Amino acid sequence: MRALHLGDLHVHLTGPRAAECRRVLDHIALNSAETKPDVILIAGDIYDRRSSPEERLYLAEFLIHLAAVAPVFAINGNHDDIDDVRLFRAEYGWNKDIEIITEPCQRSVGPLSLVFLPWPNLGILAANAPAGSSIAIRREAAKTALLDIVRGFRRGPVIKSLPSLLIAHMPVTGASMDSGQPVSGGDEIALSADELLESGAAGVALGHIHLRQQIKSLDGRPVFYSGAPFRCKFGESKGMKGGLIWEWDGKAWGVTPWDLPARPMILLEGKWENGQIEGSVDNETLSSLNDAEVRLRIEFPTDDRDAVRAAADELKKKLEVFFPFSITIDERPIAVSRTRCAEITAARTTADKLLAWAQAAELQIPEGSLVKLASLEAEVRS
Repeated sequence: MRALHLGDLHVHLTGPRAAECRRVLDHIALNSAETKPDVILIAGDIYDRRSSPEERLYLAEFLIHLAAVAPVFAINGNHDDIDDVRLFRAEYGWNKDIEIITEPCQRSVGPLSLVFLPWPNLGILAANAPAGSSIAIRREAAKTALLDIVRGFRRGPVIKSLPSLLIAHMPVTGASMDSGQPVSGGDEIALSADELLESGAAGVALGHIHLRQQIKSLDGRPVFYSGAPFRCKFGESKGMKGGLIWEWDGKAWGVTPWDLPARPMILLEGKWENGQIEGSVDNETLSSLNDAEVRLRIEFPTDDRDAVRAAADELKKKLEVFFPFSITIDERPIAVSRTRCAEITAARTTADKLLAWAQAAELQIPEGSLVKLASLEAEVRS
């Protein structure tokens, strides 16, 4: 048995990443057959946000292409509105070769047993928490309920056979973000790899984290995030993008990457210092990357905006030799605060403020000016 594991499609046809989304997903549709899968699994975040009719039509055509290769199962993620997914199913309807799953369940494809765990809804899972409970208590109740669901798969009729896979969309402790920050769950419900394996599955195919990675389990059963098929933002610069191919050898799952032609995204950061943009740019590294999208982020005092823009335009022309596809200048101005001297601030009358200013500026006030000013101020007050 072979399974093609994809995650975090984030289908969207408008916005700065729309063209890249369509380009990479079109590549998947045209080339998925080369992986020779018996089933195709999409581990959540089908959409990037609430969908439009055009996006639902595009997704339908995409899934139909995949279903011509192998049966397709997809689960909803945290970016997917449940009503939106139901609308999609109602609009297009599906045969047995395409199924979008919104609740925990089990399915079989030939000898392969599949269990599905869509994005865990905190409100639903915490329904049994006492009324008025704190967020921490509600989250703990939700985790307990989620673990009961996971352990319940082990007792079901499907998971007892091999091979088997659990497909889930959620944060898993032990994973890390592109930034290197460990996944802790935060406001979300997080389980460990070993807790997910209490389902009895021989492996776990995950979505939600966009960085492809393996999370270690105590008994060595594979637990993998496929990662996103393309870079959704400049923070996702690490590693290749694509999916995973799961292959059953009769005893265990072997997992290999399926790389996709996602464009590199490079963030270059500099500061305006000493009349120039300071920051190291390694030409040897840059020249080895083709067809990249580059964001040049420059931090500068607001007073120097015109000079920075001129310098940035010159630097952009130089970088275009290496990055012919897209270069964006990201200005990060730093407001320059200017305050009066303490003596002016402390002065109570206009005449006193003028006198303090003249002293600070080392200027002479014309004779009689202070008397006239005091007289005018008294007149206004009266």
